[in-house]
Amino acid sequence: MRKIAVVVACIVLAGCSHFTKKPVVGTVEFDTSLTRFSTLTGIYHQDMCSKANPDARVHLSNSEMRSILAMADKSGFYRAPTDLTTDWSDSDKPAHCATFRLHIESGGMHNEVRWDCRRNGSSEPPIVVAPLVDLIRKTLRSKKEVQAMPWSSCGVR
Repeated sequence: MRKIAVVVACIVLAGCSHFTKKPVVGTVEFDTSLTRFSTLTGIYHQDMCSKANPDARVHLSNSEMRSILAMADKSGFYRAPTDLTTDWSDSDKPAHCATFRLHIESGGMHNEVRWDCRRNGSSEPPIVVAPLVDLIRKTLRSKKEVQAMPWSSCGVR
């Protein structure tokens, strides 16, 4: 009976974080030409170019969300220009050049940044978003649901 009274008192006073974990509020949407992930749907989609199931349910923990949102703030993501795409003439843009999109929202702050391949042909993100994109990729690739997916049979576009 005493333990129940303590739990009720903590919930009423809203100060006992060791009894309840408040979820981190924010959204992350990451889209490449072959993969998409959104915390709104909890779906990681990978274009398989085959009949394999291209989706996996993925949940980011509070700790993972805190890390991503902290990196977004620290890296200046919310102040980054929306359009980081390369200025191509139509004839210069490589056929395999994909468009990437990263949208993050948290606590009244939000931004969406788009980029494509660089002049050297690499698909590495621009420096302003690179640490954040690397963290998101590592976090998603560490998930057992993503690791269990078969390799995509898509050719380079």
